[in-house]
Amino acid sequence: MNKNKLLFLLFHIFVIILTFVNISYFKFETDKDQMKFLESILMILYFYTLVTSKCYLNWLSSYMIFLYTLFLFNFSRIFLDLAGYKEFGWATKFANFYFYYETRNKIIIVFILILLFTHLGFIIGSLNIKKFNEKVKIEYNKLYDEIGSFLFYIALLPLSYKLFIQFKIILKAGYEAYYTGILKGIDYPFFTKGSGTIMTVGFLIILIAVPSKKKFLTISSLYLLVKLLDSFKGARAIFLTQLLFIMWYYAKVYGVKIKTSTMFKLGTFTILFSQILVSFRSKKVFSLDLINSVYHFLHSQGVSYLVLGYTVSMKEKIVGLGSYPYIFQGIFGFKPQSMETLVTTNSLADKITYLLDPKAYLRGEGIGSNYIAELYDLGIIWLIIVSILLGIAIIKYEKYVIRSRFLLITSYYFIPNLFYIPRGSFFGESLIKNVLTLSLTYIGILVFTNMYKKIKEVYYDRKKDLLCVGG
Repeated sequence: MNKNKLLFLLFHIFVIILTFVNISYFKFETDKDQMKFLESILMILYFYTLVTSKCYLNWLSSYMIFLYTLFLFNFSRIFLDLAGYKEFGWATKFANFYFYYETRNKIIIVFILILLFTHLGFIIGSLNIKKFNEKVKIEYNKLYDEIGSFLFYIALLPLSYKLFIQFKIILKAGYEAYYTGILKGIDYPFFTKGSGTIMTVGFLIILIAVPSKKKFLTISSLYLLVKLLDSFKGARAIFLTQLLFIMWYYAKVYGVKIKTSTMFKLGTFTILFSQILVSFRSKKVFSLDLINSVYHFLHSQGVSYLVLGYTVSMKEKIVGLGSYPYIFQGIFGFKPQSMETLVTTNSLADKITYLLDPKAYLRGEGIGSNYIAELYDLGIIWLIIVSILLGIAIIKYEKYVIRSRFLLITSYYFIPNLFYIPRGSFFGESLIKNVLTLSLTYIGILVFTNMYKKIKEVYYDRKKDLLCVGG
């Protein structure tokens, strides 16, 4: 065990104790002053977490990107409150709801617990890791590359046409159609059937083939163009999570060190893309005021903290209800918003949205989910335990993913989901279905390649026998 990492662990435990002592000891005359104090502690802890993580990791490691999205979707409005842009506590989604200081302070304390104990898990998981930024240990497989490329290219145009049809439907029916199940009822041309699955399978096979850097950049660029078309339906996450995943894969598998300037460009692109898409979706003119655009971007993305806010504020109506905890719904998957969904599932996003505005819920509008709110539903003890386990799991997965083709193929689900859980469910969308699909894809390619090799061996054996007879 590295001595420096052990000292880091002891120092972080000291930080946890010091934080609890400060929160318990310093009491202010007004709840507002107390809130400002807690906000300052959270921002200091976030900066400390980011800096200490960067000492070991690359800019685009999975844990670092998770910290970025954790801030963006949950902490950004607290930062903006400290910066004097807009007050923290006003619920802009489903307006006319205001979190009082007691609720706000609880929200910030929960955020502090999440940050401290996820980082504790990261440090614990790092104790026995000698190298954090190892290159891929998997050799290039030409056959996988050829099979994956064939499937990818034959599905590229049909899928693009299918997404174009969906885009036209969205323009007519509105953005909410994406969540009400309307797109599932479209009668697509026969040649587009299964194109999404075929292209995805092809892309997955290419990923585990570990192609050349040039080949990967070509394929991933085409893949992102398709996802960009898909995102025009109004869901930014479709494109941005895949962009982050591809950049993570590029940095991780090929050992590319991402420069600070590259991160700045990525951040700028993300802001511009999100704001343009929001302007397009809401039919508003895009603003070129850069500073206000950055503030507006942070404020609009920070809407996910409201899920925790509503959960805390309406605790008696939300926490502990249902036949199973909200956190498990992601394992089974989510259904289109309807009264049947409310009765047959236990989704936190559906529950909160319906309580706030039943009519808006049935129209397809929603507040979204938040893994932190799902952990809050379990209770503080489980919130701490799961946060520690999450930190350990992230760094351990990061270490071993480049040593196994199976883990590499599962990264297609787990890595984007990790980036998105600060504004989504802990287990993502249909954990069982996705893991099963990825496992079957992996098994299928293994079986196919083994059969191919045996047929090839039989062919060459017969060819040798014929040559011997002829000789």
